[in-house]
Amino acid sequence: MAITFTTKASGDVTMLDAHAKQMLEIIGKDFGVRGVITAAEAGSAAARLRAAGAAAGSQGRPADSADEDADAVGADAVPLHVRALPFIEMLESAAQQKKDILWGV
Repeated sequence: MAITFTTKASGDVTMLDAHAKQMLEIIGKDFGVRGVITAAEAGSAAARLRAAGAAAGSQGRPADSADEDADAVGADAVPLHVRALPFIEMLESAAQQKKDILWGV
């Protein structure tokens, strides 16, 4: 299945559940059918994703390889720092424009 993140600060970002779960775990949010990342949380969430992507890139593997969903993505999958970029840009726009990000609505 796919999750679509929406905000009035940018266009929508849609990703597979496994990828959304991985990114939400990195930024400290619970994966659920619905949720929100507030504008106040968005800046630090973008920084966490950037750091996780950089760490994963230096290791050559997903940032959370212990996670079954991350393992299911496979070793030849798109690296986290590349896959997360549209979501990071959304988070940064939302923080700058003080708009929340929603999913499942």
